[in-house]
This record gives sequence, C-alpha cells and structure tokens, in this order.
Amino acid sequence: MSLGVVFVILAIFFHLQTDEVFFTPRNLSLLLRQASIVAVLAAGACVLMVMREIDLSAGSAVFLCGVSTAILTVQMGLPTPVAVLAAIVLGVVLGTWQGFWVVRFGIPSFIVTLAGLLAFRGAGLLWTNSSTIGPVPTGLQSLSETFIPPGSSITIIIVVFALLGGLAMRKLFGRRGEPMEMRREDITRTAVQMCVVAVGLGLLAWAAGGFLGIPLTLIWAVVVGVVLWFVMSRTTFGRNAYLIGSNREAAEFAGINVKKHIFGGFLIMGVLYGVGGVLLTARLAAATPSAGTNLELDAIAAAVIGGTALTGGVGTIPGAMIGALLLATIDNGMSLMNVSSSAQQIVKGLVLLGALGVNAYLLRRR
Repeated sequence: MSLGVVFVILAIFFHLQTDEVFFTPRNLSLLLRQASIVAVLAAGACVLMVMREIDLSAGSAVFLCGVSTAILTVQMGLPTPVAVLAAIVLGVVLGTWQGFWVVRFGIPSFIVTLAGLLAFRGAGLLWTNSSTIGPVPTGLQSLSETFIPPGSSITIIIVVFALLGGLAMRKLFGRRGEPMEMRREDITRTAVQMCVVAVGLGLLAWAAGGFLGIPLTLIWAVVVGVVLWFVMSRTTFGRNAYLIGSNREAAEFAGINVKKHIFGGFLIMGVLYGVGGVLLTARLAAATPSAGTNLELDAIAAAVIGGTALTGGVGTIPGAMIGALLLATIDNGMSLMNVSSSAQQIVKGLVLLGALGVNAYLLRRR
C-alpha cells in the first residue's frame, strides 16, 4: 500500500514538472513497457534474495539469451517458437551452471554470479563479433510490441478488479459467507488496499483506452508475477525459502534440503533469463552489444525498493514488481524532464540507498 502511495506522489510530481505529459495514455503505455522486463527479473531476484542469495549476472545472461534468439531467427531462419524455447533452455542451462557452483562447492553466489556477469557478456560479444544482429522477424517483435485491443483490455481490467474484490471479501468473510472476527483496522486496511488497486487499474484502463490497449509485454510480466507469487506464498518451496533466508541453521535442523532449494532458485532465475532475453530482443527488434547492461542492478534495486531484504527472509513478489514500476517511473519522469543520464544514475543511487535505509530501520523495529 505504501508503495502505491509513493507511486502516486512521484507520478503527480513528474506530471506537474513535465507540462502534464506524464499522465498521458501514450506515456503510461511506454512506462509499462519499460517496467515489464525489469519486473520479470526483479521477481526472480526476490526469490534468490529471500534465501539470502544474489544474482549479479542477470543482465549478461539476458543478453546472451537474446543473442541466441536473434541468431536463430535472423541468421538461421528458425521459427519464433523454436527460438523462444531455445532461449529459455539456454537460460536454464546458465542458471543450472551457476547453481551448481553455489551448492556443490559452497562458493558465495556473489562471486559465482559476478563471474557469470563477465563470462556471459563476453560469450555473447564473441558469438556476435560485437555487432548488432537484426532486425528480428515481426513475429518475434510482436511478443513485446503487440497490444490487446482497447475494448478487450478494459474488459480484462474489469474482470481482474472483480476477482481481486472477491478475494478481498473472502478474506473478511468465511468461505460460506459466515462472518469472521474482524477488527475495524482490518476492514479499513482492505478498503484502502482496494482503493489503491482501483486507482491503479483505473489508470491502466485510461491508458489502454486512450492509446493502443494493454501492451502484451505487461501480460507476460503479470503471468510471471502471479506464478512466482503462488510459488512463494502457497507452496512448501516458498515457505521453506523464507525459513532458509531467516535462519539457515534452523532450516537445516528442521530437515529442509537447503541446497536443493537454492538450486531451485537458480533454475527459476534461469527460466527468467530466457524470458527476459526474448522480451528485450523483441522490444529492441535486434540483439545489440549493449543490451541488458546494468539490468541486474535495476532488478536488485527494484526488489530492494519493493521491500526485499538483502539479509534474507523478507520480501514479496508483488513488492519487487511494484519496485520495478517505481524505478521505471523515476527513469521515465527524469527523461521527460531532460535530466542527463549521469544525473539519473545519481538519483537512482540515492533512491536505492534510501530504500536500504528504510528497509534496515523497519527490520530493526521488528
């Protein structure tokens, strides 16, 4: 809820500072497309960070998977579905490789993924001779640049709001409609949350109806977010992951296979390498030598801004993905204000430092 308030404050500020350009359907659509790829990787980063692990190689791995997608479609003429599947398989291989070194030899993930950051980028540049591979086929580009028609988009948004409202009511009342013990603050919290959701979906509906509709890349990000939210909040793997991050010794004492879960986290990240590589290549319409640069830092920053603790045991998938939206909002707003890229980096660094400070303060109060 607090993240939603921060987004609204930032959005209003940038709207006033950019001659009312920020809150236009075209710009909001662009903002969502900018945030989607980072949101996908931030969700994966959250899974690892909850277990007190980290991935510094995400940007380079996404680049390498994107290179494979471009080469298979442009130079080898393979169908888009084959190239997409190959990118995901390559991503899983990269995730497996890094997970193996972490769990088999006990090398800190910071070191393993730092090596991956260098090696994967170098492999991609060597594979392409540091040149751009493109343009990719329109079928591949459509995975990112296609829009769901405005009418269908608004229908989807209404259905989503109805489902979320139903889930909220189910929390307040029993499965059979029997009243549960409710405190006034529970009702107030739910009402405020639904208001925030209504505002967010209302903005999305306005952007979709006023421009081309919901961007397809947002749908991919939402699918990834829902799947990982379910994994982390509704499965044994997720519950164990939080325990591992909170107290690894206690998790081992409880009989949890810590290495297996950490390895699973890297496999999940591997799948997201492939997904991110495909979406990034589709958005750029080519595999460029600089693609994915600093993407891993944006993903980690988004997760931290969304409330994920670097010390493990704390973090949510929705929070990480909203953090990606906040980060994209800052980038987008400063670009509209013609702030230099150097100054943007300074601001993002200060925002990350502030988020870490707030995170540490809240953890000390618990």
